[in-house]
Amino acid sequence: MDLVFAQPVTAFIGENAQGKTNILEAISVLALGKSLRADEEKNLIPYGEDFYRVSGEAQEGSGEKLRIEVSAAAKPSINKVCKVNGRKVNASDLVGRLPLVSFAPEDLNLVLLSPSLRRRYLDILLSQVDRKYLQALSSYGKALKQRNALLGRIAEGFAAENELEFWDKELAQHGSVIGLHRADWLHEITKPLAHYFEKISGEKRKLTAELKNFHGEEITTEKYLENLGKMREKDLRYGNTNYGIHKQDLQLSLAGKPLAENGSRGEIRSSVLALKFTELEFLEKHTEKKPILLLDDVFSELDRGRQESLMQMLVGYQTFITTTKVEHLETIRKQTQIYEVESGEVKAAA
Repeated sequence: MDLVFAQPVTAFIGENAQGKTNILEAISVLALGKSLRADEEKNLIPYGEDFYRVSGEAQEGSGEKLRIEVSAAAKPSINKVCKVNGRKVNASDLVGRLPLVSFAPEDLNLVLLSPSLRRRYLDILLSQVDRKYLQALSSYGKALKQRNALLGRIAEGFAAENELEFWDKELAQHGSVIGLHRADWLHEITKPLAHYFEKISGEKRKLTAELKNFHGEEITTEKYLENLGKMREKDLRYGNTNYGIHKQDLQLSLAGKPLAENGSRGEIRSSVLALKFTELEFLEKHTEKKPILLLDDVFSELDRGRQESLMQMLVGYQTFITTTKVEHLETIRKQTQIYEVESGEVKAAA
């Protein structure tokens, strides 16, 4: 299937479960080297098929034309292949070339569900603006896996406790980089987050964000090592690493009260939308590129006022929308190229 996007806004209209979201997934794979939602490559492979392949042409802010191709097989033994202009690259090399902001109904779970969702949100966002963050994240994940495995071997009597020192240093080195980048991000978005919430909701109560479950604000390598040492006895007892940025959580609060426990559904919608506006501003500032916007069936979750706030977000950005009703596109119809999607088939609207 070949699609050409000639308008600032492209909309895919159809009933639920017709394949609209698959198109947005394909765009996210080209921009990030992976899906925004699917945790495993096999979940992107069509039923009955052995692999998927997505290719697309885009133009960076500098004017450089890019042809990106990503393919992956169902067999874990076959590596994913990513190419830019015909040259093989690592999946991580795609990150940041085409900055991406996505909003979907399940993003409300950023407030309500597991801290791992919020850490993943932060990691995808910050990896797009700084390669050092992406590299530190990869190295930290490998070191954490090795340290936890070593803790298991120590418990079984196959390794000595002093062998932890090497992996402690690795975690401290890479974890402090990640922690400092997250802290800088938090400081930068404090005012915009409150501004966008007030603008969207019309409320004067202040929306704030805080990084929780990471002891102390001084995120240096030395402090990291010190805290790992303090937690070692617990680590040895339970066989896993109990201190570090992998335990960190992003908490949103409204008027000083945690949103997850105290917020109404409308307040949570407004807060997540404010976070997305803030994300858009942050990415544009740090990449000096206009992010691509993916809006997946969000109109059904928003009242008229919030829909209009979201429409303001579209101005000046290439945007891809999925929706069940053409009426949702009323205010931007002249700028919108519309496709109809049914049973996986895509055709231009009459």
